[in-house]
Amino acid sequence: MRLISLSIKVLLIINFIFISNLSANSFQNLSIPRSIEFNLNNYEYNRYLRRGMRAYVDSEINGGKGNIKKKYKKWVNANIILEDKSIKAKVRIMGDWKDHLQLPLTSLKVKIPNDSYYGVTRFNLYLPHTRKGENEVFWSLMLSYLKFPVLYTRMVDVNFNGNRYRAIFQEDATKEFLERNYITETVILKKNDFWFYLNKSETDIYDKNFSSSFVIDNNNFLKNDTSSFIASEAIAYVSDTKLKERVLNEEFFVKIMKDYSKHGLVDTNRKYIYLPFKKMFIPLYYDGNIEFPPNKAKCNKKVDKKILDGLKKDYLILSSKKLSPIQLCVFQDIYSQYLELKYDSSSYKFIKQDSVYEDQYSNIKEKIINFLIKRGDKESKISKSIIYTFLYNNDYYKCFLDISTNAISKCEKINFNEYSKLISQSGSRIKLDNFSAFPINLGSFDNNIPFVELLKDGQEFVLDDEATYLFINKQIKDESIKFIFKNSKSKLIINGTFENINFSFDKDFEDKGSEHTNIRYDKNLLTGCINFFESKFNNVNITGKNMTCEDSVNIKNSKGQINSINIENSLYDAVDLDFSNLKIKSLNIKDAKNDCVDFSFGNYDITKAVVSKCGDKGLSVGEKSKANLKNVLITESKIGVASKDSSVTTIDQISMNKLEICLSAYKKKKEFGGSKMRVKRFSCNNFYKKIDKDNLSDIFVENEI
Repeated sequence: MRLISLSIKVLLIINFIFISNLSANSFQNLSIPRSIEFNLNNYEYNRYLRRGMRAYVDSEINGGKGNIKKKYKKWVNANIILEDKSIKAKVRIMGDWKDHLQLPLTSLKVKIPNDSYYGVTRFNLYLPHTRKGENEVFWSLMLSYLKFPVLYTRMVDVNFNGNRYRAIFQEDATKEFLERNYITETVILKKNDFWFYLNKSETDIYDKNFSSSFVIDNNNFLKNDTSSFIASEAIAYVSDTKLKERVLNEEFFVKIMKDYSKHGLVDTNRKYIYLPFKKMFIPLYYDGNIEFPPNKAKCNKKVDKKILDGLKKDYLILSSKKLSPIQLCVFQDIYSQYLELKYDSSSYKFIKQDSVYEDQYSNIKEKIINFLIKRGDKESKISKSIIYTFLYNNDYYKCFLDISTNAISKCEKINFNEYSKLISQSGSRIKLDNFSAFPINLGSFDNNIPFVELLKDGQEFVLDDEATYLFINKQIKDESIKFIFKNSKSKLIINGTFENINFSFDKDFEDKGSEHTNIRYDKNLLTGCINFFESKFNNVNITGKNMTCEDSVNIKNSKGQINSINIENSLYDAVDLDFSNLKIKSLNIKDAKNDCVDFSFGNYDITKAVVSKCGDKGLSVGEKSKANLKNVLITESKIGVASKDSSVTTIDQISMNKLEICLSAYKKKKEFGGSKMRVKRFSCNNFYKKIDKDNLSDIFVENEI
């Protein structure tokens, strides 16, 4: 067996985003109503109005003519009124320019701290003229048909303390948005908009130095040192001069945007979803200001009637209007181009390429590292300076580049909280000798976990390095393949099409225990020791034991038929199934310190499941999953079957023994609703509580044996 070690700077490219079997487009997974009502008490409403008025008469950009200062974008308390309840929310003025102000109306940003609005926890309500009205709805919907992750967008009627108007509802880029698009929560980047707040002399200074700064759009992702590393790595990669080669489907995305949405290609409007285990980005459309120039689209293109009918129906629901002839023409033209691309969603490809950063980036990085080596944290006076933030040797830093000497004058270590703010706040500044000092984020100077590609096919592979091993681009039939883990920090990614394959896994090292943390994922956002990604199965057997990762086996964005999964002695979860469409004939899980099997965001048919000695749940069905279980046996576990968070679980026959709780159904996460469970034949012995459910959920047992 020959191993080729790939540096962290190797680009891992997949020709399409992911396998999306579960829905025609992500918009169908939300049911936002066409009207929304807010109620603010007099005090909060007057605060909102005063800020709107002050923002309207105040100014700052280009001598002060047209923007909304950040100091007027303060949150006020509000209630969203539903038929059966009200939801506590916070609202504020949003938008950069004063076209977002039509007092007493403004574009609004809304967040719901402890609940959700039909599954959405943060969203924006734009005055229609700021986003070209229904054009924004059409374009967002069309991109979802092209399988791009896209923010849910629709027209709504707003009642804001008696002020009635039409607005564009658009969700924010959040964890819920990512998961609804079958993407594990990760970092989303956007360009720092500090250029809005510079005068001419300050602009000249930033132009002469590296100042391409990105910030985190979804700062809730920054929970710990591992997530901050992932975010920092993403910032470093997005500074690469060859960024476009890291962006999935960038050429196609840019082409259609150039034709109809040049505004959406402006630096400050570009957003990127980062995929750490690929070192790649997915483009995220934002603020396109969509226009349809005459004679741009080719109206003679033919599209399948079923697709067109679906688009027409969806657009009518989202906009209350029919597609216009020009919209229909644009869709036919662009969708035809999309079909001609002929993406192969299961094929990975490597491009060996050292990262080549801008000269300015390399220069400032070199200056900073030399300063740290020679002078460390030595105190010095700070005058007019550009501030640089970064991660280096697992520490967070803030350094000052004196603009008069063009040299680093001071560097200081900062804590996680300060660093998180600096890389997630756009347009936040301090004044140094009347100079606007904005943090320029350089990302990570540290190396990630290396990739090691298993190039040759074989029957046995040894994983003995602190690395992520890649067994990818495989189309294999009638084989037995074994992986032996000899390093506690080894991880394995498997991708391909597999038929009549027996996979087996085991460890051959002493588990010291102290290496484990409460963080579920590593720096590549991997939770499993074995990670099947974007794979297709036909009559596959998976056997493993003694795994020490958060998940022994994680199967994600995959589909097909698995004959059996047999896992023993897992330190945490045994099997985690995410964003997949799978039929499994036999699940046999024994001795998992946490859940034996976890189902999330998918459709799962299980013929037989035998699980025992599960530290928490035997079978956990969550996050809008549909699980059909034929025959289930569960023993010696805390909870037998849990159905939660808008999931639907049906069980033909189940027998359980020695449990705390037999069946459980509940809502756990605020963005979901309750859960449903239906059991045809049910028996449970030696339990503390037979059925446990909240008032949002339902468990129906037809026959108890």
